[in-house]
Amino acid sequence: METTRAGEDDSSGGSMSFGIILATHAHIGEALLEGAEMLAGKQTRVCALSLTENKSAEEFEAEFSEVYSELDEAYDHVVALCDIYGGTPFNVISRAMLRGAEMVAFTGVNLPVLIDLVFSADLTPDEVREHVLATNAEALKEVKVQLAEEEDEDDLDL
Repeated sequence: METTRAGEDDSSGGSMSFGIILATHAHIGEALLEGAEMLAGKQTRVCALSLTENKSAEEFEAEFSEVYSELDEAYDHVVALCDIYGGTPFNVISRAMLRGAEMVAFTGVNLPVLIDLVFSADLTPDEVREHVLATNAEALKEVKVQLAEEEDEDDLDL
């Protein structure tokens, strides 16, 4: 199945204020959800929707609308995260918003942002915006390493 909805029991035990939709190409959202669940346990308020080569844009849009309705009914607000600006998942989210769906939406989803949102369950829409922007600003870093100065082999603790 190309839609992943977490199980019915949430590891935190409390009600959540917002639901999250991961709308991505291929199975990127499913992989991100799996990674977040390794740290946070099963997430009932996160749904991963996958646009695959075997699914039309219309089918994906219908799936998105159904999941949005479920989350909108169950939570105070909905956050939608997609992978690529201008891609089909982005366009589906944009059309939903133009039709009146109220949500906070971002493109460029990544694991640090998802993990931050999973662990920050009680945020207002404005707080979600602040968290996403701050986490994303810190998420991409160049890896720089400096080799320690060489020591004599006699000094090594083996």
